[in-house]
Amino acid sequence: MVRHIAPKGFSSTVQSEFYNDLITSNNKTTRRKREKVKGVFAIGFLAIVTLFTIDSSSPKASITSSIPANELFPLSDRSLQEMEKYKQEYAHERPLSSKTTMLLGIFSTNDDEKYVHRRTYIRETYLNTGDPRICKLSEYIHQREYNMHPICQVPYTFIIAAGGKHRPYDHDDKEPITITPKKSKRINDEDDCTYLNIRESMEDGKSATYFKFGAEIASKYGIDYITKLDDDTIPSPTMLMDFIEDELPPSPFNRRIFGGRVWTTKANIYYGAGAFYFLSADLAHHISHNLSAKDRKSLSHFPKTEDADMGKFLFTHDRPLKFVNLSAHQFWEHDFKTEEAFRTRWSEILDPNRKEPRLPRRAKSVPWKHLCPNDILNPDGL
Repeated sequence: MVRHIAPKGFSSTVQSEFYNDLITSNNKTTRRKREKVKGVFAIGFLAIVTLFTIDSSSPKASITSSIPANELFPLSDRSLQEMEKYKQEYAHERPLSSKTTMLLGIFSTNDDEKYVHRRTYIRETYLNTGDPRICKLSEYIHQREYNMHPICQVPYTFIIAAGGKHRPYDHDDKEPITITPKKSKRINDEDDCTYLNIRESMEDGKSATYFKFGAEIASKYGIDYITKLDDDTIPSPTMLMDFIEDELPPSPFNRRIFGGRVWTTKANIYYGAGAFYFLSADLAHHISHNLSAKDRKSLSHFPKTEDADMGKFLFTHDRPLKFVNLSAHQFWEHDFKTEEAFRTRWSEILDPNRKEPRLPRRAKSVPWKHLCPNDILNPDGL
């Protein structure tokens, strides 16, 4: 603060007049500032009152109904522009509050009409529970494109090899990984099938190609885990969602994780049995991109066994892998080949009063007879 001192040598009367003038000047300045502040507040108050009394004469008038939000705050264009900018900047990052997501690939085929019919009653059973967290893959992609936090967590799609006999069993060329097949009675309009550009074969290349497709979808649309499911398997959607939310961390904490009901081979490679198993997105990328089709062929068992081969592919990774053993918490049933058996078991899964057999099933955690050499299990060899 500046101090004003009267010059020396003047009489007391002159000094008194000097200070009186100074005080009067300061008071006038203060009053002017106060008047300006009051004026600003008055203008703001009048503006608010005017805003909230627009159309008040109408009997239907109300703050929320008579004045649309875009008229009160006309920033819609700007908001959309900012959202597009936000989505572009964070296209390759997951929100910190995001939930774990899993792609559910239901393996099917068009080789026979019965598989087309099987897809129909699958849609009518465990895919028809009304849970918005489970949706078609196409719907999930739509949600991700327009919302950074989609409601759907488990997109599903039926996996069908439709490339024809001229295509290889395992996708390893520059041709598109998926195709749009020609319309036929076996091609429906449900928009829930993925047609791989390979030749149909359950044991030879289809799973690797599916995980290649899944890894690309995961990178583009933010999926944490990729699951392979047989079409004669019946999962409990409720238990599946509980497992995902309780046990599986989202990206970036989902590195090198795979799981299922543990099974083994004599080669001492353990893996998830083929009825239901899952890989984290990075492992799906590893087995489909770091390994070539030639590599996978050389690693495969003879005769080729889809799930056991996948175990060998996974263990080519040079980092530690984390296996989630679901043998004692199996929330799915397997091997229902007919519609009657499938629907009957589904109704039993839904029945809360049913005692046995109930899910989750609790099998042996480790199948010892496959892990241990025969001479160890044989008493004569001990």
